[in-house]
Amino acid sequence: MRPLAAIVLLALAACSGEPASPEAEFQRELAKAKEDARASLPFYWARFAEPFEGDFDFSLKAALPRRDGQSGAEDVWVDYIARAPDKIVGELANQPNYLGDLQKGAIVEFQDNQIVDWAFFSGDRLLGHYTTRVLLPQMDSLQQEWLRAMLAASPTGDE
Repeated sequence: MRPLAAIVLLALAACSGEPASPEAEFQRELAKAKEDARASLPFYWARFAEPFEGDFDFSLKAALPRRDGQSGAEDVWVDYIARAPDKIVGELANQPNYLGDLQKGAIVEFQDNQIVDWAFFSGDRLLGHYTTRVLLPQMDSLQQEWLRAMLAASPTGDE
């Protein structure tokens, strides 16, 4: 589809007066969370380079290309981060679903523009996790309770 045609269709859909579907609203919130996380990467990288006392467990969520024959990417958490000028290297922190034979613990490389979220502990508070905050309502109540107890009130700790 041509970009102009897509914009016109989106504009018409926005003016239809019909409420957005819950899935469409969720996808918008998730996209906004990723955008906000990317916008705050300078904060993350500054603390990564010079952690404050009590900062630990730095991780990133990266959109890695699917390896299952489908297009798109899978967002996965990566920890044990090392940053070079031309790439970021880390270890998959969870079991991926669509990354072929890659398993939890596999070493992966990605670029800065593939980062969709970040996280680290500052003392007993978990900073970042922009996308997790959007995903909370979809989690079971025990997961929600456990995460809410650890998440700082704001992703950057400005409480």
